[in-house]
Amino acid sequence: MNYLKPFLVAAGLAVLAGCSFLYQDPAAEYDAVIDLTEAEREEGQWEMSSFEAVNQDGETVTDEDLEGTYYLAKTIFTRCPTVCMTMTPNMVSVQQAMEEEGIENVQIVSFTVDPDFDTPERLAEYGESYGAEFDNWQFLTGYDMETLEEVVMTGMRSRVVPGENDIGHPTRFFLFNDEGETIRMYNGERDFDLEAIIADLKHLDL
Repeated sequence: MNYLKPFLVAAGLAVLAGCSFLYQDPAAEYDAVIDLTEAEREEGQWEMSSFEAVNQDGETVTDEDLEGTYYLAKTIFTRCPTVCMTMTPNMVSVQQAMEEEGIENVQIVSFTVDPDFDTPERLAEYGESYGAEFDNWQFLTGYDMETLEEVVMTGMRSRVVPGENDIGHPTRFFLFNDEGETIRMYNGERDFDLEAIIADLKHLDL
């Protein structure tokens, strides 16, 4: 993984959205970029777990469909009253910058944390409302909460915490390599660093 410029190495970190904090290491809360390429990886940690989902077009998507592809992943839900309203526009800016820089081999994947409510149609409307382009960005639903929690815990080392009026979920963007390993975490809300993300994507060995 030497093709990516080095940043602070950190492992075992997780982010919750409603309050936007790291529940294991508050000292690392403000790091805009965290490098995980040298993180200790026990089985089932910092890697995408198995899932079967449906995207905004009603097409089936599984973890196997992402194999061999680098992708940025994040969590959202269409009724989110807080952080998603910042995170999704930030990811749109990533997508736009990728197009401007000619980065064509990186996908974007958004997992809803409210799959019972967020139908493919609602996700399509949500993405369109923010100006997302669906040619390289998939909004996923159609799984149960157990599958979602496994994806979030293993690939993002975080949790989903349903509340009365909100759902706590990771506020970071996660970069996965072509083997499904998490190799970067980026602040998706505050201290969002678009230049750092694009610099990393441009240096990927694709």
